[in-house]
Amino acid sequence: MIAEFSILAAVYIVWMLSLVYVMVASDEVSLTIATLPFILSLPISLICAASLEVIMPGILLADFALASVVGVLFSVRWIMAIIGE
Repeated sequence: MIAEFSILAAVYIVWMLSLVYVMVASDEVSLTIATLPFILSLPISLICAASLEVIMPGILLADFALASVVGVLFSVRWIMAIIGE
């Protein structure tokens, strides 16, 4: 149980750091590199949140909400970079 919480917290920290890096990235290559941690760690966070749902109800919904917010922010940044070209 503590391992799942730790993994989930680490994934959220990676998301926040990659979100900061995406906001300061200037070209598409940097955006691609900054987006990869989110894409690769999304299934890990969903699996950890689903396994913790029995112990802590509502954590899967919170994970979906956080992933949606981060995904929308990544998408907006990508659109801004494409329009800026």
